[in-house]
Amino acid sequence: MVDDKEAVRRTLAEAGVDMLPGPFLDFRDPWGNRIEIVGYDNIQFTKAPNVLRGMGLPHLGKNEKATKELTDKGMAMA
Repeated sequence: MVDDKEAVRRTLAEAGVDMLPGPFLDFRDPWGNRIEIVGYDNIQFTKAPNVLRGMGLPHLGKNEKATKELTDKGMAMA
């Protein structure tokens, strides 16, 4: 999980990492493990606002789809 998926995409490209085909940002590490890079804004997992502030990431938020999924489960941040 990252806060800037496109920055990771650029860094991986600059490093010559071979991306796996498909709609996701996936690649294999040197041992063959599949790694998927997911943007924080697109997942249901969330951190409390005070934790985000403590990490220096108070600007992070969720996209509309993730917010709806959290709300539907009664887990939306107030």
